[in-house]
Amino acid sequence: MKSAYQDTLDEVKNLKGIEEALALAIEREIEARDFYMQKAALMEDPRFKQLYKHLADEEVKHLGYLTEYRDKKELPAVSTEVPSGQSFSPEFDPARTKGGEITLGDAGILLAAMRHERKSEDFYSELAKRAEDEKQKDFFQMLSRYERGHYELIDSYLEEVTRFRMQT
Repeated sequence: MKSAYQDTLDEVKNLKGIEEALALAIEREIEARDFYMQKAALMEDPRFKQLYKHLADEEVKHLGYLTEYRDKKELPAVSTEVPSGQSFSPEFDPARTKGGEITLGDAGILLAAMRHERKSEDFYSELAKRAEDEKQKDFFQMLSRYERGHYELIDSYLEEVTRFRMQT
């Protein structure tokens, strides 16, 4: 059985140029945005609703960067620095949950989101390795770092959820 990382390597290796890479990246960002928007709409817990809305907004930013690059054939004017710690810090308040309980479904959604962010990070990292020039490499490295930040955000959220679950 191949790992998710190996699947990503194979996928990137089989891409036929930057246009195909961008098309796939745009498709993935749309899927991620739709996933997060759907989860935000279903959530009763304000913590999860806030988290998924934030992540959907982040995917919209990435989508904008990618489509601008595709359409203008030049890198968008964005900082390649990823803000440390990200500006999003959801409040964890067990009293605001339904009966104080976190469902297994909530943790499962967080795990699925983490998996997506990790695969996206690997995808952009591999595109950066195969970039045609330094600017293109910097662009894909920036996107990879953004995805890493999202992964770490979700991971810290999952840690809070599971810590609460273990204490009850």
